[in-house]
Amino acid sequence: MKLSIIICVYNEIKTIKEILQKVNNVNLSAQFEKEIIIVDNNSKDGTKEFLKNLVNSNQYNIIFQKKNFGKGNSIITGIKEVSGDLVVFQDADLEYDPNNYVKLINHLNKNKLDAVFGSRILNDKDYFYYKLNKFVVIKLTRLINFLFDGSFTDVATNHKLIKTKVLKKLNLVSKGFNLDFEISLKLAKYKFKCGEIPISYLPRTYKEGKKINFIDAIKSILVIFYFYFRS
Repeated sequence: MKLSIIICVYNEIKTIKEILQKVNNVNLSAQFEKEIIIVDNNSKDGTKEFLKNLVNSNQYNIIFQKKNFGKGNSIITGIKEVSGDLVVFQDADLEYDPNNYVKLINHLNKNKLDAVFGSRILNDKDYFYYKLNKFVVIKLTRLINFLFDGSFTDVATNHKLIKTKVLKKLNLVSKGFNLDFEISLKLAKYKFKCGEIPISYLPRTYKEGKKINFIDAIKSILVIFYFYFRS
């Protein structure tokens, strides 16, 4: 079997080398191989040049966007390149530990699920640096659960492991951070079997490069209601 890892990158020169090392060092079971797909969203800080030096290594499938189309667009672009049985998303910063992959896969296989989310809410520790971010995540998660009969605790988590055949059925269209919410609500709406496990999370500040903001929250609300009222 094959795990396809989609890494979306935008201006992450400080962390890109380390996160790739962490992804490479993850030890999956003997039955799994890794496919690493990197989508650079037209970085301007040297990240693009760093990745260009890796193109001929044959270790990664690297795609360079001609302009910043948004994180969601990068994920959708990466999905088109996937050849694995399972897909997991990975941010290019160091907030999410790639060692979570093994726990996500084991939980999916053990419980015969279509998708597993790594929840930052289920863990006893409060990992959120900004309390408003946690508040918004919880409220939007509850909104999706209410409107689409879901049972999530953290729909905004980056670590989503999904069967490829299921992911491609979702026909995703959101171009920004709101893609996380589109994925979650469609999994619930179409009654796919989903689960969650607690994961650790190392949040960074806006000064350190965190990019999601209040406008993204508004866009996410609009996406939720758009798909609710759409037949």
